[in-house]
This record gives sequence, C-alpha cells and structure tokens, in this order.
Amino acid sequence: MFTFIAFAAGLVRGYSGFGFAMLMALGLMLRLPPAEAVPVALILDVACSVTLWPAALRVVHGRVLGRLLVGMLLAVPLGAWLLLWLPAHIMAPLVAVLCLCGGMLVLWRPSVATPVGQSMAWLAGLASGLATTMASAGGPPLMIYLLRSGLDARQLRGTAVLFFLASSGAALIGLGLAGVLNGALWRLALELALPALAGNLLGQWLHPRWQPLPLRVLVGGLLVLLSLGSLLRVLWA
Repeated sequence: MFTFIAFAAGLVRGYSGFGFAMLMALGLMLRLPPAEAVPVALILDVACSVTLWPAALRVVHGRVLGRLLVGMLLAVPLGAWLLLWLPAHIMAPLVAVLCLCGGMLVLWRPSVATPVGQSMAWLAGLASGLATTMASAGGPPLMIYLLRSGLDARQLRGTAVLFFLASSGAALIGLGLAGVLNGALWRLALELALPALAGNLLGQWLHPRWQPLPLRVLVGGLLVLLSLGSLLRVLWA
C-alpha cells in the first residue's frame, strides 16, 4: 500500500510541483503514527526535489528566500517539540486538520490589488516551517504568500523549491536532535524512494499533455478529500 501512496504522491508532485509531502504524510498515517509518518514524508520530499535544484538556483529571489528562512528557522524547534511531545491520538487529528486547511488554502484564490511586501516574508516562513515540521504541510502557507508577493513565475518557483528543500532539511535535523528519526524510518524511506521518483517523472511527462482541470483544483481537491477521510477515520477510532 505504501508503494502505491508514494507513487501517487510523486505523480502529483511531478504534475503540479507541490503537494507531495502532505499527501505522503496523510497516506502513511493510515498505518503509522504522525511521529513516524511525517519524517518519512520529509525525507522523500527532499529526495524527489533533487532534479529541481540546479534550475532553482539560477532564478531564486535571494532577499525573499533569506527572510523566509529566518522565519522557518524560528519555527522548526517548536514544531519538532510539539511532534515529539503531543500524543498520537491528539497529533493525528491535528495533522489532518492542518492538511485540510492547506487543501482549502490551495483552492482559495483571493483577489489582491497590491502585492504583499517582502518584509512579511519571515511570517510566511514561520507559518510554513511550523506546518512542515508538524505535518509536512508547509506548502500552502508559503504559496499563498509567494502568489501575492509580486515575484514573476520563474522567481516564484525557484524560491519555493529552495525554501522547501531548506525547510524539510531543517525539520529533519530538528526531528533527529529530538530523537524521532531511527533506522527503521530511513529504511522505509529508501524502499519508497523509487516509486516516488517514478511517479514524479510520470507527472512531469503528463503535465504538458493532459490538463483536465486547473492544478489548484486537482491538488487542492485531493488534499481536502484525503484530509477529511483521515480526520473521520481518527475520530471514528
């Protein structure tokens, strides 16, 4: 089952450019507690972004990225502590709710007359870093800010790719220092890396050839459905 989840999450990531970590964490939580599902999702998220790094380095907006990273670094210790400290019966529905909110944010498209200032970037980094460490759900808070920041499409994508890399890496370091990571989790991530990468490549191939709905509708709708299913399952149990 985990192999199919990794392939499907990779397919979404390759097709849309985001959503992998949230989908992977929700899928893993069908069998694993959040303290195990979230680290595996973060490891795979870093691995699946390798091919995007060179292009991102050429177009990244350095000033915005720097401010995002300041907020993210402030959030990681708190997120790691909460993931370790909160019991699974509380953490599982909390992760589902965070992912549900993330899916709704992806679907929401506010009208904005003026861009949000770069001075607010650290708040977006703070929110995204906390959501990443606790629930692998840092994508929506970051994308909501970047879509309103006034950056062009290439700068936006490059900045997002490198921020997600830094955020997932910092979260993994924080979880490692908190004692959450172990050999079993690394082995599971290694087993799922190939199907995740295969899905990623297929998604990249499909993107220019098949677009039945806007990306935000496809990914946001899928996140909402999975989050609701996970939340109902936890509440029923």
